[in-house]
Amino acid sequence: MSDSSQLPDDFRALNPQFGSGALRRRIRLIAAPGLVRAGVEDSYHSFRLDIAHKSGKVSGVATRALRYPLDTCPLASAPLQRFIGLPLSTSWPDLIARENPREHCTHLYDLLFLAMMHSSRDGQRTYDITVPDEHPGPVWSTVHRDGVEVLRWKTQSGVVLEPQSVAGRPLLKGFSRWAGEQLSGDELEAAVVLHKGYFVSRARRFDIAGGAGQRVAHLEVMRGACFSYSEPRMSVAVRMAGHVIDTSFSETPLLEDLM
Repeated sequence: MSDSSQLPDDFRALNPQFGSGALRRRIRLIAAPGLVRAGVEDSYHSFRLDIAHKSGKVSGVATRALRYPLDTCPLASAPLQRFIGLPLSTSWPDLIARENPREHCTHLYDLLFLAMMHSSRDGQRTYDITVPDEHPGPVWSTVHRDGVEVLRWKTQSGVVLEPQSVAGRPLLKGFSRWAGEQLSGDELEAAVVLHKGYFVSRARRFDIAGGAGQRVAHLEVMRGACFSYSEPRMSVAVRMAGHVIDTSFSETPLLEDLM
């Protein structure tokens, strides 16, 4: 076996299409008595999650990984079982204080939080997040909820530039602190889904598909970032083939199985 340090680094191979597209992500939440079905899909991920709930608490968690970056990602269902018994009313800051997101698949972690919030509602809620490529300058990143635009922030290099009420605030590291203190309810929920969509959008700069079949143990910049990039998974994890699709166009189907 070759030395992993000699493997090509897929965070150095650039995406030649960057600057001409966008990261589109859809999240859908469907409430039923005692159950919330949820899904998230974007260029690199397609996950489903169901939470059962009883007496105001999570009583069961089940997940499905349909499209994912690393072959270890489906194993991330196991740590989510620690959320059984968690009050559905747990706030975003309290959830982070209780469970470190980096010990989980961040996408399933976020989906679980959104499903918990949706448990108090009836029917369906769909979020569509769009983050255009920040090249050569800033862009307007948006969130639509059930077809209506509810958030529109001008962004560049991990910082919100407009509107003035949130100008200068970080969208990446440091986001949870200020958002948890200043936002609540639907406004916080919309900000959280944009924050996570923005995080994923950074992958568009790189030729992620070109890394298929490679181990990721040499990607020290990613160490500790999430469940699969933590040990003992990171030492053995291999990047999946065929998990990347281009979601730049609104015609790209997302979450068609979750209606």
